[in-house]
Amino acid sequence: MPVLTKAGPWAVLATAGGLLVFGAVSAASRPVPALQTPQTKPDAPDALVFNADRMLVSVRVAEAFATDFEVTMGKVKEVLAKSDKPERRQQAAQWKLLKVGTPQEGVITYFFLLDRVVKGATYDPFKILGEGLSPEEVGALFQKVGPGLKGISAAPLDLVVNMGGVSGR
Repeated sequence: MPVLTKAGPWAVLATAGGLLVFGAVSAASRPVPALQTPQTKPDAPDALVFNADRMLVSVRVAEAFATDFEVTMGKVKEVLAKSDKPERRQQAAQWKLLKVGTPQEGVITYFFLLDRVVKGATYDPFKILGEGLSPEEVGALFQKVGPGLKGISAAPLDLVVNMGGVSGR
């Protein structure tokens, strides 16, 4: 199983068995295993479980797949909203999906801004979808989005100054 290391630039490899993500993480981060997909073994470590307070996850998507990605993330929102799990509702309250307005070389960059991470909970869209949709529906969404994924990276964010805060932090 590939792992995220400090060794090099992000790369994504779509295979018949799923999506493998590997690349660079900060020296303060621990190595993170491959991204979960509908085809990933259930005992594989989850690359989208975080222990930092805030995270910024960058997802690069081919422009031709942008609508499918946005529809899929809309379905993630629906599953989070309908979940009986309190951690899923907490995730939904603090998870924003942003995008860079102009494609760069045919690729649109999206960001998951996770203002208060629910530590120990997965932010893997396909695992979350699996809690509210059938395996066939999740697989169909992955088939639409997976080929368009060009890179995924995550970085913890440290608050430097809270402009609205009383103490300055």
